[in-house]
Amino acid sequence: MIVLFFLPWLSGSSAHDPMGRPRQGLGARRGEIAMDVIAGAVGSQILSAVVAAVLTGIGTLVRWLVVKRLPARRTWRYLNASELSIVLDTSYVDTGRYQRPVAGLGQVRALSVLVPSLTHAYRDLDLEKVRLSAHLPGSEMEHDLLILGGPKNNEAARRILEVMTEALPFRLGGGAITWEGTAYTGDAADGEVVRDCGYIVRAANPLNPDRRVVLIGGWSTYGTVAAARWLAENGASRSLAADVAVLVEASVLRDGHVSAPRVLRQANLSR
Repeated sequence: MIVLFFLPWLSGSSAHDPMGRPRQGLGARRGEIAMDVIAGAVGSQILSAVVAAVLTGIGTLVRWLVVKRLPARRTWRYLNASELSIVLDTSYVDTGRYQRPVAGLGQVRALSVLVPSLTHAYRDLDLEKVRLSAHLPGSEMEHDLLILGGPKNNEAARRILEVMTEALPFRLGGGAITWEGTAYTGDAADGEVVRDCGYIVRAANPLNPDRRVVLIGGWSTYGTVAAARWLAENGASRSLAADVAVLVEASVLRDGHVSAPRVLRQANLSR
């Protein structure tokens, strides 16, 4: 009787193991092993995909920083844009009822050339802080400044250039930009400007040395655009001093397009 009681266990023909649990067949066990293998493979593929996505994201970010953000920061040299004021010149249009203040077309075009570089450089850029010079609060003259237009119609430009007179290699007046004794002007033919000159000043704000100023102007409208284009395209150069004055010229096509500017004069500005 004892032999007969243990015989099913020895023969393996019982459906339960010695603990009374249902036995698993060979096929079921193989199925479980196969599912474990598949689950492991799928998990490895998911992990690989996640790692690849993270590395791609990091690579894209690094590439963006190297190609876009850092060069743009070198162009402007502002610490941040939280206190950056963009100042355009102010002209007036007589509406018949009142004098309406407006900015010149050259300054608007110049700003459109510069905005992409500014937005690459600073996430905190506030384009609502674009001011007409006639409406600029006096306290903002001690902020970081981007000034577009010359002293004739831009009071902010006049004040900065006046304070920086001794540090700058050029003077404005008499219908010319005079750089160390040599007068530079644009050219006109048949009543249209065909060549123009512009200047860039990038330096510490003379009214607050802890802040920066970039000043862009021209002999005429197109010179301001030429100077803005030169700064946008060349301002990040490592060979360009942080504090610098540059005089450029460019041809102007009949449709008003300003061609690639070239440097006429350049000088480092000592602090």
